[in-house]
Amino acid sequence: MNPKVFIDPSNRIKYSSFYIKGLEEVFGKNNISFSSKYFQGLNRRTDSHSFDHYMAFVLIYEENIQKIIIDYRDKTTIKENAYEWCDKYAKINFNKELTKTSSANKIISIPPGFGIRIWDFWKTNYYCLLNLAKCDLSPLESIKVHFKDYYGLYLRSSEIESYYFNNYLTLAQKKNNSDKQYIFSISTLWSVDNCISGTNVWRKKFIELCKQGDKIEFEGGFYSNTSHPQYEEFNDIIFLKRYSIVEYINKTKKSSFVFNTPAVFNCHGWKLGEFLAMGKAIISTPLSNELPEELTHGKNIHIITNNSELEDAINLLLMNQDYRKHLETGAKNYYEKYASPKSVIQYILDYKVV
Repeated sequence: MNPKVFIDPSNRIKYSSFYIKGLEEVFGKNNISFSSKYFQGLNRRTDSHSFDHYMAFVLIYEENIQKIIIDYRDKTTIKENAYEWCDKYAKINFNKELTKTSSANKIISIPPGFGIRIWDFWKTNYYCLLNLAKCDLSPLESIKVHFKDYYGLYLRSSEIESYYFNNYLTLAQKKNNSDKQYIFSISTLWSVDNCISGTNVWRKKFIELCKQGDKIEFEGGFYSNTSHPQYEEFNDIIFLKRYSIVEYINKTKKSSFVFNTPAVFNCHGWKLGEFLAMGKAIISTPLSNELPEELTHGKNIHIITNNSELEDAINLLLMNQDYRKHLETGAKNYYEKYASPKSVIQYILDYKVV
């Protein structure tokens, strides 16, 4: 008999939806519900940033209770209160050198997820109101943020299936009978220190190399505003109107390959999870934090460390379709084994805490 799963109704749905999907796939929707009953000991109201830091759920096996935290924050820090409360602490941005805690034996390294829509319009309304009631009309953040998160997630219009898999490899080459390969890349121009000196600069260099080549039809740039400290420096590749999530997914799937680099606070960003889900050939700078199984250069990712290697990688993937397909297959296999909603939940369940 499957255990019953009870999810904390105060979890931030924007970040929890990926894992709720995994719970549904592992245990079945009928065995999952929201309840405040099992989470009083977390003291989330007095623990700063807990709303943005983690989700909590419990598994009830007859009279046995297993308490699980999934920490999706960009920073390598953990929440000590949640760590003490739980039996297993799954963390996306775990770093053996930087994640500080009194003990790390409960920590499980997991790959990045991303926001997905899991309910239709009516169910989104239902769970939005139900979970507000289960929080006694007093969510961890304001009621405004509560409503914004639920409806914002619904308006993403992106179920997990919309990311699967790269079926557009040659589509752009057929456009206007062009021999050029289509590359799409959009990002937020972040203002965090490590992004100003690293992430933004790497992404800018990728765009510049793609735009200067005569074999590439490039689309994209950075989303920003005029107040950003790097606005003038990046002005020629900044757009002021956002792409919709549907456009982003479809154009990224059409792109011959993609570029990844650690993002805010050197985290594994949503993009890495999305690229794996799409089965893309990924060029990436070195990753900063742990993964349940490391991505391997030449197998499921192509790692570069300087501008010269970046240029060489772009040319390699433009010219060598077999290698590109090899990386796509590797990314797809990695996603299915380690990074899909179901595989992440199953990995957490199977992990033996010592």
